[in-house]
Amino acid sequence: TVGDNTARASGVIASAGGGTMLSAKSMKLESTTSRTGTAPAHISAFDMSFAATKSDSKLYFQVCIGEIGVSTDVCNTAFYFYDVTNSAIVGAYGDAAGSRLRVSWGTNIDHYHRQTNSNFGTWHEPGTTSSIDYTIYGAATGSQTMYINRSGWDADTSSIEDYRGASTFTITEYAADTVTLT
Repeated sequence: TVGDNTARASGVIASAGGGTMLSAKSMKLESTTSRTGTAPAHISAFDMSFAATKSDSKLYFQVCIGEIGVSTDVCNTAFYFYDVTNSAIVGAYGDAAGSRLRVSWGTNIDHYHRQTNSNFGTWHEPGTTSSIDYTIYGAATGSQTMYINRSGWDADTSSIEDYRGASTFTITEYAADTVTLT
């Protein structure tokens, strides 16, 4: 037991405990990209490989997709995380109901000259230490083009409405004994 400053000063370290976060990997996307189509599809700009250090680890996926613009006045966008290696949606996503599209998160953009940030996080239990390729799938209303990190207008002006943004995608691994998922 370390109970005084003398012990601490001599280099004795009390049990740090925790150890909950085991590893993390993050990417940033500063360039622009786009996607056209009504069904969610692979957005390759968000491709990331990740290998858990323990087979029972819990992974937390977090994204901030910046400045999503569309090519017409009103548009909805929808996304989910995807395990490319095992062909499966990762984490929480909507309940099956008729022919409704099942996604994890979405946004509504009410004018093509506006932008928004889309933030979402979810848990995943890969059950392996093998490297898995993950990505994000996304789509926009109808056949509209969804732009990432820019507006639909993207005019070359100094107006705040035409600024460029950035996106991030992070996977954080936590020890199984510190995270309970129900």
